[in-house]
Amino acid sequence: MGKNKIITSFFKRKNEEQVDGNNEIKRQKASTSEPVNEANEPVNEANNEVGDSWFCVMIDESRDESKKEQMAIVLRFVDVEGVIRERFLDLVHVMDTLSATLKVNLWNTLLHYNFDVSKIRGQGYDGASNMRGEWNGLQALVREYSPYAYYVHCFAHRLQLALVCVSRDVTPVHQFFSNLVFIINVVCASSKRHDELQMANADEIKKLLELGEIKSGKGQNQVGTLLRAGDTRWGSHFKSICSLVNMFDVTHVVLKGIIQDTSHATGSQRGDANIAYSYLQSFEFVLVLHLMKEVMAKTETLSQALQKKSQDILNAMELVSATKKNNMYKLVERVCRLILTLPVSTATTERGFSAMKIFKNRLRNKMSNQYLANSMVIYIEKEIAENFDSESIIEEFKNLKGRRAEL
Repeated sequence: MGKNKIITSFFKRKNEEQVDGNNEIKRQKASTSEPVNEANEPVNEANNEVGDSWFCVMIDESRDESKKEQMAIVLRFVDVEGVIRERFLDLVHVMDTLSATLKVNLWNTLLHYNFDVSKIRGQGYDGASNMRGEWNGLQALVREYSPYAYYVHCFAHRLQLALVCVSRDVTPVHQFFSNLVFIINVVCASSKRHDELQMANADEIKKLLELGEIKSGKGQNQVGTLLRAGDTRWGSHFKSICSLVNMFDVTHVVLKGIIQDTSHATGSQRGDANIAYSYLQSFEFVLVLHLMKEVMAKTETLSQALQKKSQDILNAMELVSATKKNNMYKLVERVCRLILTLPVSTATTERGFSAMKIFKNRLRNKMSNQYLANSMVIYIEKEIAENFDSESIIEEFKNLKGRRAEL
């Protein structure tokens, strides 16, 4: 019994030492896993740029790789030199997308970074009901506290929705897009078919190069694929049409191969391929394909113009220059700043979510919300981050807590 007690107490003491050691390692990791919050520097710079000027808030929400709902906040304002600025402020994790939840998180973020909410003169969101609702939407809740915060539904988003709506009202065009989706689904239904499509495209490019019909060069003659369209993805219909026009012949080849593949393709697969092949052979389908390419090329140009940060700034600055000699210059400048502060589109928030996919992906989906937000601010506002001083970062890291050795 005495020996058993000695052995038991020995292992108990060893376990306690192991637990203490593990806890110490965890504390050390916790102290070094989070980087110095350099993200405060771009935000502080944006705060200085805004100063006492009016500003507009632009918001959009999306899910990240770990299925967390994230809200991107961007500020738009006119600086002292009359230049439009759009600064990425923060990425905030929200529990849901209710308008009240979004409003609380927006207010907390603005107050946390010492922005004066009474200076809000514009709001830029998409057309979702939780955003644009006149009574309970986010824009209505914001206007309760900032009555001059005029709401603007993103013009690029409205253009896309208008195109989708009009196309559905014209029967031949609606039928064309339905057939286009069907063709793409049949051709790109599996990885095998996708590989066959790209191999056929590579063979066609090689043949055209040998015949001298196309020229070689850096970035030219890339192997492509067929792109699917989405109702809310800007320019996706135009890109889908262009992809089929560029790969029209190779799509023929792949569909014909599926129809003739009696050993591997099922009867239903060969039947779908035969229907898709008949669409490509149809004069009406080909006519509408090229017609919509010409029409949507014009709307694509408009969509790209609407997404520019500096939209209309040249006209406004010309107006300011023309009125400098007038005694009403200050009032005109004030009106111009208000007009320029209002957003034309919320493309900047969408670009923020594109950046989010770079940092938080399938292989790296456990990072904390604050770490993700800080990384995105540094990445998006690289114009400010490039001016960081290494000594100031070291000094901030040093001031976080006491150190045994001098840094």
